[in-house]
Amino acid sequence: MDDFEAKARRVAQELADDEGVVVADDLIEQKAEDAAKEEAEAEAAPAPVPAPAPAPTIEVVAEQDEEAGEATDEDEEDETDDEAYEEAYEEAPGPPPSPPPKLYPAPMSSRMVPMGEPIEENQLANPAAAMLFLKADKTADDATWLETIVDQAVQFGQPYPAITHCEMWIGERAGMPSDDNHFSTYLGSRKGAMWTSGLADSARFYGCNQPTEEDLTRRMARSSWSAIPIFAVDGAQRLRRECNMHAGTPYPPAFLLWQYPMSTWPLRAFSGAVDDKINSPAHCAALSARILRTTLPETHTLAHPSHWYGPSSLYLELASPRRMEQALAREQPTVRAQVQEEELDQLADTLVQHSDDDVVSMDPEDAHKALRQLAIHVLRAGSRTDEQDVDQDDFREAQERYAFGLCRYTWKFRKGQARL
Repeated sequence: MDDFEAKARRVAQELADDEGVVVADDLIEQKAEDAAKEEAEAEAAPAPVPAPAPAPTIEVVAEQDEEAGEATDEDEEDETDDEAYEEAYEEAPGPPPSPPPKLYPAPMSSRMVPMGEPIEENQLANPAAAMLFLKADKTADDATWLETIVDQAVQFGQPYPAITHCEMWIGERAGMPSDDNHFSTYLGSRKGAMWTSGLADSARFYGCNQPTEEDLTRRMARSSWSAIPIFAVDGAQRLRRECNMHAGTPYPPAFLLWQYPMSTWPLRAFSGAVDDKINSPAHCAALSARILRTTLPETHTLAHPSHWYGPSSLYLELASPRRMEQALAREQPTVRAQVQEEELDQLADTLVQHSDDDVVSMDPEDAHKALRQLAIHVLRAGSRTDEQDVDQDDFREAQERYAFGLCRYTWKFRKGQARL
């Protein structure tokens, strides 16, 4: 019995040893299979790509541009920048990024357009614009026979009032003290239409050649000129640009009697057939009508062709009560306070009636206000009221004072300050 138990224990021990060996062999085989699988997966995976080196910054391009020097031509600069940019990325791994976008048009340099520079007070823009009309007077004793014929034809071939000449008065631009104010065409002028403030006899022609040392009375502050204001949005600037385009317009030839017959009945019925393009021949009234209808169609539409008008008929068209009332309603829709009205009237009186020294010493803004107030006086005097029609005496006086103020502004205020 004891031998049987000892034998049984020995067999059991041998079985246990055999089972352990099998288990160990299984573990070894499992680890070998796992290692083979991992090795196969590692071989199948792509090789890792090394990280690209950091791209050179724009400073590299800037340094290369500085070493190469600045090109004078803009296109050559662009090509140099592109080539330098591409060379900087030749050795970099992978495709180079696209160059920075160009800006077209290039931004303006601050050296070209000065910003924030205030305009001097004596260089403010003058927004005033007007038509000046020279009333007919007695023919000069020393006039030639040709001048006498023209003067008589103009005076007696037109409706009342007889007007021998008309022209534009346009305010100067801001910062442009050399701008002229008067523009027209003149019989006998070889240069055609022009700005005329620089002519030697201009001061005498506009009645401002004599010095005024004392204040004038209201009756003395009159002019042989009459003025009708022109009100429009940016009217002065638009008219000046248009006048510059018509500079050099020739006067009509003498064998056509300077085309004045086309402005009288019955030939004015054919005035629409006359050439009215830029720089085509025109006398003073036809040229003024051409400029007005082209520049200010929203406020100064004309009922007839440009060559239909002579100086008198153009005056009657622009000075009609309907035009005065419409302009007054646009420019002064409300009534000013009495104190403000009196201050503006005082400025107007200073420009028209005071001495040359007082005019020269006026503040530019006050001078502009004075011109506007004189223009408003013309609109008021030329407008009808519920009680009565237009008083022609008051209307004529307002026009003459306004014309005198315009001429004194040019020849006393502006020219006087230039001499200081």
